[in-house]
Amino acid sequence: KDWKKRWRFPLGKKWWRSSDNSLRKFPLEKIEALLGFAAKAGKVVPGDNAVRSKLRHGKIHLILLAEDASDDITEYYHYKGEEMGIPVICTGTKVKLGWVIGKSQRVVLGISDQQFANSILKQVREKTAME
Repeated sequence: KDWKKRWRFPLGKKWWRSSDNSLRKFPLEKIEALLGFAAKAGKVVPGDNAVRSKLRHGKIHLILLAEDASDDITEYYHYKGEEMGIPVICTGTKVKLGWVIGKSQRVVLGISDQQFANSILKQVREKTAME
């Protein structure tokens, strides 16, 4: 937890910014199909420990975080997203994130393929541009 010592910010559940690398809230229903395809292709990294491991090696291109994740996990992935230039999207609950990829509940998912990450980000940008 030394990342907390270096960088601390007031992150609450209601605080979202709209830049590409910061937390962005988005409905899971709009990207369920893409996540299912990515899971079948083996391009989804499910779970906190697996995502942290792949982040260390630079293999993650997009982070999907559950809305009901703890504050520590939310702060950690927001910090890592800012530090490494990886977009972080907050979507769905733990149970829904796991259900979409055919597993039990997961608090975080990482997308390890650039094309799938770009497709999901394109859906997010289209939805936010329409609002």
